[in-house]
Amino acid sequence: MGKSLVTGIDIGHHSIKAVVLKPYKGTFALVGYQELPIDADIFSDNHMLNYQKIVKKLKELRKSLPRFSHKVSLAVPDNAVISKVLQIDSDLEAQEREFAIFQAFSHQSPFPVEELNLDFVQLEKTGSTQTSSYQVYATKKEVVESRVDAVAKAGYKPVLMDVQAHALTQMWQLASRAHQQSKWLMLDVGLTQSSLCIDFFDKAPFCKDIPLGTQSIENLNGIDDLVHSNTERFTRALIEKIQRNVQLLASLHSTNVEGIWLCGGGAMTPMLAEEITRHLHIPCELFNPLSLFDGKKIRSQAELSNGYAYATAVGLALRGIDWLEHRHAA
Repeated sequence: MGKSLVTGIDIGHHSIKAVVLKPYKGTFALVGYQELPIDADIFSDNHMLNYQKIVKKLKELRKSLPRFSHKVSLAVPDNAVISKVLQIDSDLEAQEREFAIFQAFSHQSPFPVEELNLDFVQLEKTGSTQTSSYQVYATKKEVVESRVDAVAKAGYKPVLMDVQAHALTQMWQLASRAHQQSKWLMLDVGLTQSSLCIDFFDKAPFCKDIPLGTQSIENLNGIDDLVHSNTERFTRALIEKIQRNVQLLASLHSTNVEGIWLCGGGAMTPMLAEEITRHLHIPCELFNPLSLFDGKKIRSQAELSNGYAYATAVGLALRGIDWLEHRHAA
């Protein structure tokens, strides 16, 4: 059983969320999930983690997860990742190609390439050109190592380090199949930022980070008038950003968005879903990613759990399972 379990761990500013999934009859089953509150100072500057505090919390988290759930999939924040598309000679051997990608990236990187972890994937070829396009991702080694070292010290086995946008895309794909909707946009509202995502059959997904989150509301410590005023201001600003991206999708991708799935820790912001529907004239529905899975856990706790906040953790677990299945990893 343990071989097939993967735990997606989403380390946020207020809590750590974990979701344990396993492949089951052509789909996935929910084995367990847990949210553990953490102190805001667990993050230091430049996306680094307070090592001692995070290890202690991860050990505490592990005690509440199912047995055999030690394989984990993690993410680095999207804004800690540099992404570029490079053109590389198609005739190069694998080792030469890797060297060429590193060399080409080093000329465009604001950081020395020796300080970075790089990953790349070949994009679909169009026509018979002599070059191939590669999507290259890079992040500082210390950002990756701080997370990998912490989970390893806490007794987990990291199998995949990914980007949050990829996890949300994986979540969108599952929701799209389950609801048979290909033109709905996923909106994940977080503390410091919100993320939009939609995938396409024949091209790269559209993912956009919006630097707006519920932080401006939560920092007011219950001063009712200010909370109400700031909630309205936040909602208005977020809707404007969503509207621009919906228009962008229509003009650049010929995709008319037909609805929005609303998830994330800020999904329950008062009147947010209703205001999105009113201004954009499309349905906006609260989306609980845990509801997509079979499993006794969700049936007994669905009414009590704030499942909307688990989208990234679910997506990471799905990405981890996909990685192990397609890479034949141990």
